[in-house]
This record gives sequence, C-alpha cells and structure tokens, in this order.
Amino acid sequence: MKSRIDDAEETIEVDTTPPGVDPEEPASFSGEDEDEPENLWAQSFTDEPWDDYDPEADDPESAADVIDFSGVELENTSSYEHWLQSALKALVDPKLQVDGILGRRSRNAVKRFQARAHILGSGPKLAVDGIVGKATLAALEALTQSCAPTGEGAQPADEPLQEAAPEPVETVEQAVPEPQAPAVDVAEDDGIVVTESERDGVVVYVVRSGDDTVSFSYWTENYRKYKPFNVSRYRGARKNLLGDATILTAGYSTSELGILKANALKESGGTYGAINTWDNQIVSWGMAQFAGHAGTLASLLVFIRELPNAAASYKRWFRDNGLDVEYGEYPWKDTTKKGWHVVVKDGDEVHRGDDGWRFVRTQPRLLGAFMLAGNDPAMALGQVLYWRRSFLNRAIRKVIGRTKGVRGGARVMDFLTAERSLALMVRLFNWMPAYVRKWGDRFLEELAEIEGDAKVYNPSAWDQELETWWAERVMKERREVKKGSYDDYALGLSRERGSFVVGDESD
Repeated sequence: MKSRIDDAEETIEVDTTPPGVDPEEPASFSGEDEDEPENLWAQSFTDEPWDDYDPEADDPESAADVIDFSGVELENTSSYEHWLQSALKALVDPKLQVDGILGRRSRNAVKRFQARAHILGSGPKLAVDGIVGKATLAALEALTQSCAPTGEGAQPADEPLQEAAPEPVETVEQAVPEPQAPAVDVAEDDGIVVTESERDGVVVYVVRSGDDTVSFSYWTENYRKYKPFNVSRYRGARKNLLGDATILTAGYSTSELGILKANALKESGGTYGAINTWDNQIVSWGMAQFAGHAGTLASLLVFIRELPNAAASYKRWFRDNGLDVEYGEYPWKDTTKKGWHVVVKDGDEVHRGDDGWRFVRTQPRLLGAFMLAGNDPAMALGQVLYWRRSFLNRAIRKVIGRTKGVRGGARVMDFLTAERSLALMVRLFNWMPAYVRKWGDRFLEELAEIEGDAKVYNPSAWDQELETWWAERVMKERREVKKGSYDDYALGLSRERGSFVVGDESD
C-alpha cells in the first residue's frame, strides 16, 4: 500500500494498486510480484470464511477441571437472553457482559461452550455452530442446574441467537454508473453528496459529507489487469487520526502498539480508509485491508457496530446508506455458509455476502462512504481495536506443540516473550494464518531434536538462546518460501526475553 501527498491539491492519495498493472508504472516481468502486499493473506481462507471463534487459540482440553457445577450462581435470569449470557459467563466467559443483547461476544461464548461441553461433563460433543439448539440448551441447563425461562419473549430452542433489531434503513436508488460515462450527476441524501466530473477523459467521482471530501476513479482499460469497477486509489485520506495516547488508553500496551506500528499502520501509511476492489476479495478496506470474501470485513463491521463510541459513526456511514451486517446464511462461492456477512439494500432487492460486496463495488456512493469512514476517528479506533483482538491476539494465542494423548501444547506467547519474536509471528499470521500453527509445530520438532523434548515443550524452560533461535528460524523459512523477507521487519522492537507486555485483556 502506498500513500503520497499531492501538494497541488493538498490531499493525501492512498493507493493499493498491485505492482505491474498501473499504466503509469513499468510492468513487472519477473513472474512474481516482489512487493506483493502482505495483506493478501486471505488466500488461506479458500475453503472456509473467517470465524471470530478460533479453535486453535481455545484448547478445549484446558477447560476447567471442575465438573460439579451444582453451586454455580447465575447473575440474571429475568429473560432468556439474560439467562443465556449468565450461564455462558459462569461456564466459559467470566468477562461476558450480561446485558440481554446477544451480539458477537455472546455468539463466540456459545461456540466456546459447544467446544468444551463434553469436557465439562455434559455428554457427547456438540456441533460448534454458535446456535443454541436443543442439545446445546440441554447441556447449558444440565451444567447450571437451571431451566431457561419460557413464555413470552423466550428463545425457541431450534432458533439461532437473535440480535437486537436494527433501526429502519433508508434506501437510496442509484443506477449503476459506467466507469467511463461522461455524464455529470449529483445525488444527495443522508449527508453524502456524489458528484461526477471528468478529468483527462476519465470519470472522477467526488464524494462529500460535511466538510470532508474524497475522490476516486475506476480503472480504465489502460490498466494491464483491467476489470470493470476496479478501484485502488483515492484522494482525500487523512493521516494520523489517532495519537499514541489514544491507542494506549483504549487498552494497548506499549509492546502491542509497537507491533501495530510495525505492521498494519506502517503498510497503510497511517491512514484508515484504503479501498481495494481489484482482487479476489471483491472489496477490501481499512488499515489492514480487511477482506470482503474472506469475511474479516463483515466481522470488523459488526465489531465496530457494537462499540458504544462508534455506533453513531457506523449508522452514519453504513446503515443510513443501506449497508449492514447480519448473522445467518449467505451465498459464498457456489455454496451457502452461515456466519456474519454484509447485507446491502437496493430498493426492494437485498444483496448478501459475496453478492453484496459485488454490488458495493459498482456503487460510487458506497465506496465513497467507506473512504469517508476511514477519516472518522471513531471508525479508525474501531479498526485498531479489532486488529488487536482478531489479528495480534489471535496470532500469539494459538496453541502449538500439541500432540493428542502426549502433550497439550501451549500458546505462542507462552514460548515466546520478546517483542520482536511475537511481532514476527503476527506478521506471519497476517500473511498466512494457518502457518502460525504449521510452522510452529514443525519448528518445535526441529528444536526438540537439538535440545530435547523436556526443555523445548516446557515454556518455563525456555531461555534467550531458544528465543533467538526461533526468530532466526522464522526469518529463514520466510526467505525460502517467498520473496520479501522479514529480516528488516520490526527492528525497533526489543529482542530481550520478557520484554513483551500484554495490554488490557477485557475482550
């Protein structure tokens, strides 16, 4: 990702154009893009979309040893929703807020319970789908020795969790523009104004809201990998919306802030609205190019929607313009999946999942809304908090070294405790999430052949020598499998064992 300041127009231009396709740059004939963006990691989700619940970071075998829950106290049983959250809080998520609103965290707690229920003593394994069906409900009732409230307002046992009903969405009908259409049009509603003009024969879309303005054009046929409705560059981005103090106050530690700066913020140039509609993710957005097809963009949006300080911004940029996220079935490739997905309303039509993202890329109004949202500090902070929870924490909390019936393994952050070592694992996760465990298991096996199982598989026996060996091994493997090494990555972070400090763990 590139950013540059246009002194003539006093704007910041953000560019996600892949190497070798921009007509203003020389073509690459190397056979491989040496500077391929690290944010294209979503290729590892070719079979399954993103899920907020990560079984590799939640070891069911490490569930509580207490099997007798006869003394469990439920915080609030005034309604089905409160009872469910109270049961989940008592059994698997002690920090779950019991507020009667069944959102993202409640659904993840249901999945965590389903994965652990057989260990906790409720009988056979449950399907881990986040749906409180008859079997899951029975297990919750048995383990808490209580009964779910029934009567008016109670949740049917075969129904998925119901979220709070969204506010009515005002829809705006807008014809799909031709990328090169010479017409000039103005559309105004909900505070967003879209204007079409021409510059050097190319249609420029200027999108305004209040005193903020962004502008962009679709790719022309001069691009070497041209497709209609491809966007990679826009003007009007704002940099450095969040100071260090704001991010630290939000829960980051200084170690985590250092990793954030070396990773996502370095690639985005300190901007939060970068857009990409040219690759197989259909629409990607934000400081880490959260991906539409892979599911991280929908997951990000629901996370921001539930943040008290960002709810109004979410409504302004997305709900008020006909875009929202829901949990349920949606089209994915040539099949149907169940999970968080985008929902876009266009008059009487509703576009879901990949179909929704395909529709978004044809709508200058919606693309402009994403770009403008990137200039909103509340939306920027939402991205920063989500990246910590779903990227940084997910990477360093994956369990490695597990062998069924032999050893339970431990989290990456139990083995590695230096800032730079963990930063390398986060970088690896950004590229290929599945490699954290694959490489981790393999590297532990290699190290055990040198140092022995007793030392290597016991995190408390690790020392600076093992930590240094690991960091060098990760960099060596990266050089061997892909151009673009990690040798110069995060050099400002400490290599000293014990230097990494964990931030707020409330989520």
